[in-house]
Amino acid sequence: MTFSLKNIESNHAKQLFKDNENTSVENTHVESSPVGIDRISFTTPHYYVDLTDLAKAREIDPNKFTIGIGQSEQSVPPNNQDIVTLGAQAALPLLKYVKKDKLKMLIVGTESGVDASKSSALYIHNLLKLNSCARCIEIKEACYGGTAALMTACDYVRVHKDSQVLVIAADIARYGLNTPGEVTQGAGAVAMLISANPHVLKINDDSVVKSCDIQDFWRPVYQDTALARGKFSSEKYIEFFLDVWQKYSEQNSCDLNDFAALCFHLPYTKMGLKALRAAMDSSENLSETSRVRLLEKYETSTKYSRRIGNIYTGSLYLGLLSLLELDGNPEIANPEVVNPGAANPAATSIQTSTIQTNSSCENQKFSSLKEGDKIGLFSYGSGAIGEFFTGTLMQGFKQALFASEHIEMLNSRAKLTVSEYEKMFNSVAKYCPEDFVSDTTHRDCTQFFLNSISSQERNYI
Repeated sequence: MTFSLKNIESNHAKQLFKDNENTSVENTHVESSPVGIDRISFTTPHYYVDLTDLAKAREIDPNKFTIGIGQSEQSVPPNNQDIVTLGAQAALPLLKYVKKDKLKMLIVGTESGVDASKSSALYIHNLLKLNSCARCIEIKEACYGGTAALMTACDYVRVHKDSQVLVIAADIARYGLNTPGEVTQGAGAVAMLISANPHVLKINDDSVVKSCDIQDFWRPVYQDTALARGKFSSEKYIEFFLDVWQKYSEQNSCDLNDFAALCFHLPYTKMGLKALRAAMDSSENLSETSRVRLLEKYETSTKYSRRIGNIYTGSLYLGLLSLLELDGNPEIANPEVVNPGAANPAATSIQTSTIQTNSSCENQKFSSLKEGDKIGLFSYGSGAIGEFFTGTLMQGFKQALFASEHIEMLNSRAKLTVSEYEKMFNSVAKYCPEDFVSDTTHRDCTQFFLNSISSQERNYI
């Protein structure tokens, strides 16, 4: 028998085909483990100001704040709280899920850094007594910093499957008393534990990003209040969202009908709604059912932010938490239950009517979120970066949340008068070399404090 190269190649191909037929799918294709948010929690200061009270003090129609902007309450941090203490407090509930030898990174996304050199992550690392083998870094890009931290963490875990990364998005939004931006202030932190096989949300590797050097918002290093071109920034927010959404939908051959809900960065609750409506108006195939569903789920995603205000890098993830924890819980979602015994009945009435108008059949017309549902997320950081990405809900995600603890935290806060709020706002540690001793009378319901600044060194307890 003679052999030719052609015969050898033909026989080899036949054998390969036969081998493949006899090989199970499990042996030929191993699907990579999902990576994403295993646990997620937030914190906010124990004090707040009612925005109806603030509007009256500023001689402004309260409806401009509660309906036009979409905010009802605003968290106010005492001067013994900063992004370090807030970040550490937000992470506390996650520590029981951290495996000491598996935690490889702690990343803080913030635009309220306490030092131009040393990362806030190192202070938090010490307060939480984490293992010394973890990298500790801080990421800054306006309100996008938390997303940059999340994406960095997910990329790391995709390569190092057996690792965990703790991501913290913490900020204090300050524009100044009696300024146009005063109503969009706030304070808080969101902590996320990132791992393979997460319990809450798989982060899909499908991001679309847009970056462009614009001057819509900035904060010089010598001051703690922001400078902004409000109308211009809002226009850019919507423009960036439409651009990344269009590109995402083209790349993935999908439309708005394919999403169970969309979450947005929320400098104030009406901002994301403007972007969502712009996308729906430009959609040719959006069904009426999808339109109403997306609007109702959006309303649910704003309820925490409505009570806390703007927390910059954490705002998108506060919205995600609001959606996941309040969806399907009409008793908790009801503002009269969420904020029982409100000191200002008029404010509660306005808030209730707003929610009922925008979400008349919530928790009734559409089923609750479930495993496998796809959530769209839009992150925006002025300056500017916009990113659209998606997450897929994991089985049993509700059991991995801290809904009751978060509601209790919000309901236990102390309401400030406008004069008390102004005094607390003005008492913050200044950007200066002078020593500072923090307030010892407002240390309720939190475990960590900025105690003092001595010889320009921050001292935490």
